[in-house]
Amino acid sequence: MNKYITKLSEISSKPKRMIVGLMSGTSLDGLDIALCVCDANDIKVKQFRSIPYSGVLRERLSGIQSREVTNTRELTLLHTELAIYYAEAVRKALMDWTVPLEEVDLIASHGQTVYHAPAQTKTDLNATMQIVDGDHIAQKTGIITISDFRQKHIAAGGEGAPLAGIFDEAVFRHKTRHRLFINLGGIANITWLPSRESGKEVVSGDTGPANTLINEAMEKYFDQPFDEDGKVAASGKVHSELVRYILLEPYFRKPLPKSTGQEEYRLKYIEELMQGYGIECSGKDLVTTLTSLTAQSISRVVDEIIKDEPFECYVSGGGVHNRTLLKELRERLTKGEFKNFDELGIPPDAKEAAMMAYFANDLIAGKGSVIPGVTEQNIHFGKISLPW
Repeated sequence: MNKYITKLSEISSKPKRMIVGLMSGTSLDGLDIALCVCDANDIKVKQFRSIPYSGVLRERLSGIQSREVTNTRELTLLHTELAIYYAEAVRKALMDWTVPLEEVDLIASHGQTVYHAPAQTKTDLNATMQIVDGDHIAQKTGIITISDFRQKHIAAGGEGAPLAGIFDEAVFRHKTRHRLFINLGGIANITWLPSRESGKEVVSGDTGPANTLINEAMEKYFDQPFDEDGKVAASGKVHSELVRYILLEPYFRKPLPKSTGQEEYRLKYIEELMQGYGIECSGKDLVTTLTSLTAQSISRVVDEIIKDEPFECYVSGGGVHNRTLLKELRERLTKGEFKNFDELGIPPDAKEAAMMAYFANDLIAGKGSVIPGVTEQNIHFGKISLPW
């Protein structure tokens, strides 16, 4: 028998597992690395770091991400190159944290999303693609690697996203308190967790763009990868008419659950809309307007599903550092008590990397999860790569 099959059995029998979760979002900010300890009922982040992608790497990834036509050679090369990059980053992080490789049970790698294609009609297929090969990570680190989590979601009948609702319900749902989780990555997603004792259903889904349009506008008009602290957004004016026209688009009228991606929301689309309606907007005002778009698209969905109930609100993802965006969210979500995500034992920047560790742990030692509205049976996510 392959010795790593035996090792998998031993890992699954342990009361706790040490797992390195890896996440890189559609914003192409970089690689998040979270060292987690997982058991059947809990997950704790022991160490965390984020490694920014170089300008060259971001440009290469941007050239293949969310494109209907792309360079297949570059796509193939990055599938392997990023895996080697991830493996080296994990080895260095563990060395800096003085954690021997042998003490890590699993690596959980989300990979880099290059295209997300939820069905547009009843006859369409749901599809999504994340590159970064798990075999290369396992081979370079000597650690069993779990990857490609979204494919099972689709194979079972879902859209492949968002996975956050499943994780949020399992880890953060409270017996007596209503909670709202907002994740501000390239795309924004929310999870509404009514208290367990309420008996109400969990609702989760993507609300629309979060950082993706803001970042594109910052790149074009200010030669910056993102709006640091929301300073540019704070200095401009909201073009309310443009926000209104964008929110008339069909996606914003669809009920949750739903998913979307940068394929639907690129700056070119916004500029074409502006041209069509004869709207002129400075770069500064456009960043301000797109920031408000994110807040308004989230608050509209929240108002529809929560109504008048008070709730705790936890925000994670790169957008948590955009003070202007958070300020508007607080102003619009008046029933929410905004709480510090760290109180939950997971830093807000580490949430999605920790989520990957959770799904890896669940695959190896858990009971699986139901996909709300899709499956009645429990599903396990991820594919297993052995080192040798």
